[in-house]
Amino acid sequence: MMYIPPAYEITEWNEITSFVSKARAGEFVTVKRDGTPESTTLPFTWYPNRPEQAADVSGCGVATTHMARSNPQWREIENGAPALIIVSGPGAYISPTNYAATAFTNKDVGTWAYQTVHLRGSVQVLHEPAEILQIVSDLQRDHEADREAPWDLSLAPREFIDELVRHVVGFTVQIDSVEAKFKLDQKKDISDRKVTVEDLLKSGRPGDLAIAAEMKRLFQI
Repeated sequence: MMYIPPAYEITEWNEITSFVSKARAGEFVTVKRDGTPESTTLPFTWYPNRPEQAADVSGCGVATTHMARSNPQWREIENGAPALIIVSGPGAYISPTNYAATAFTNKDVGTWAYQTVHLRGSVQVLHEPAEILQIVSDLQRDHEADREAPWDLSLAPREFIDELVRHVVGFTVQIDSVEAKFKLDQKKDISDRKVTVEDLLKSGRPGDLAIAAEMKRLFQI
């Protein structure tokens, strides 16, 4: 389980699903037969299911993804084995100089602000071409959706698609649990948070700007 102090735990379902949807990729972590962990960064589609509505799907929905057949990770995966998808957003360093008390006590240190969601479940390895093609098609659809002129997989020559699928292995992960942690200075008061946002906005680092935007949104700064 991920360590999440109560102040940083996110339980609002729409907040979690929106974060995962925007990330669109994650670390697909499995364990080899000798206990060694393996990981590949993969795009995936999560079909979330509110836990209280999960009548016909285990836990919190299903995630689907795929990897190159030449990737050795899949060969060590047994059907039903545990899998973890780690979805992370940008991160940023927060200086203790942003906190008013630091000037008087020096009892603060720098920290790292970040957002992450862990999707845990059991994995099934898929080899059927039709199942793999569906996974690839869904990913293509989702990633093209906000483009002005979305490209459709059906435009590609059929023989090209068949060859592509032949070199791919698919996966479904039945999601049993979802853990979300947003570490964004929740333990500080609003005045310290405002100073932190102002400090981050002075930076040209993409991660700093992204964290500042999330703090402004979540805390209505």
